[in-house]
Amino acid sequence: MNRLIILGLIFLMSCYSSTQTNLKADNYSEKDYKITIDKYLNDKNINQLSKDLYLGKIKPTENRDNLALIDSINTNSYARPFYFLVITKTMKYADGSYAEPLGIAAKAFVENNTYEFLSYFKQNREILTDNDFENWAHIIYGEIQIDSEGSGQKAVADLRTKMISNLSGLAVDYKQDIDKFIRLMK
Repeated sequence: MNRLIILGLIFLMSCYSSTQTNLKADNYSEKDYKITIDKYLNDKNINQLSKDLYLGKIKPTENRDNLALIDSINTNSYARPFYFLVITKTMKYADGSYAEPLGIAAKAFVENNTYEFLSYFKQNREILTDNDFENWAHIIYGEIQIDSEGSGQKAVADLRTKMISNLSGLAVDYKQDIDKFIRLMK
């Protein structure tokens, strides 16, 4: 029952998100996705739990506060870039009931914010590693396996198609990043 409630809440949060950073090719701007960590760590409006998770002082659990944090990457919060980092850093600890809502939210983020997702990794190489990129692929692939019930390869191909469609008209390096991301799904 708790699983259904969690899934329902995540679904509703993603439906109500007014953020759509994937723009058609003629509307792309050179938006800066560079993340300044100190700005967020010193921000008194960001809860201490998020800061402690980012700094590795605590590990994520399935409690309500951690689950609410997962929803933060699919909202229009000014701190969304920081929440993206926090979620990314917690992925290596994801298991059990924390992993499932994380997978749902991560997949929704990549599907709906492909440009932003790839740009975070392009512009923040000193804090987002290849392992982080791989963790995103594994978390999303885990969700695809749960959702697809035997048709995982088709679901992965569909995700690739959606991501490329979101970036139509952009430079080849974005397509290469998508292909690299898809290859990591195993």
